[in-house]
Amino acid sequence: MKISLALIGFSTLLATSAFAQADMIIKQRAREINSQNNVRQGVTPPSQSTRPSPAATPSATSAAVTPVQQSLARVRTDLAAIKPNSPVTAAQKQQLAKDILATAQGAKKPSQATVAGLVEDLSAAFLQKPLPDTDRNRLLTDLAAALNPANIQPAQMQAIIADVQAIFQVNGMARKDAMKIAESVKAVAAETRP
Repeated sequence: MKISLALIGFSTLLATSAFAQADMIIKQRAREINSQNNVRQGVTPPSQSTRPSPAATPSATSAAVTPVQQSLARVRTDLAAIKPNSPVTAAQKQQLAKDILATAQGAKKPSQATVAGLVEDLSAAFLQKPLPDTDRNRLLTDLAAALNPANIQPAQMQAIIADVQAIFQVNGMARKDAMKIAESVKAVAAETRP
């Protein structure tokens, strides 16, 4: 009788655990779909207001351009130079990695290996299909935040990483590939967090 009760208790515990895991997966997918819908509609995530703004083309009347904005402008140019269905040269990848590293302004910088992984993922994505300007600007804002996370809360960083994934998924990339890029951004953010 004790064995029967123990088996019933264990079965109940196992079923509860399985339902809890399924619930977490469903919630995560719902967040992803919400992020994708926001990207499609051009809605800025609530956490985006605290991030550094993307580099803008400086005008004669604008204030001094920050080093982050200069670096982001170079990253934008590097990404625009990647053309679909044409090989990305080693020099292009090196320049992109250099410009991404220059965007990190804090005391902690991401490792060369982590940046190289991000560069590989971004190059592969832009070889498939380049992002429209609005989504590319949003991606650059997310990258700037991940590379300079000093004033960003963990929940905001999760929203940033989810936004990166959503940007690529909305533009036709497979979920697993978009997740790979988001994981690379997450690794960069982890290494630069003070």
